Amino acid sequence: MSLGYSGSFTAEKDREFFCDTCSARCTRSVNGDLEYGHLIGCPHRPDQFTKGTADSAYKYTPDETDADSDGGASA
Repeated sequence: MSLGYSGSFTAEKDREFFCDTCSARCTRSVNGDLEYGHLIGCPHRPDQFTKGTADSAYKYTPDETDADSDGGASA
């Protein structure tokens, strides 16, 4: 999935990571209870997060297998 960005995304901070399921760059909350940044439809996205304006049309679907997926929308 391409998001129209040709640069590279990084996850360099202690709480940043790339989700193995939706390939979005995510951030764990300070207490580790929440993970921000998962795409809509990702099973790791907290249920209490509703669709926000930043989510746009980028959604995770289980059949996505694009190996060079480059991130996603934030929660």
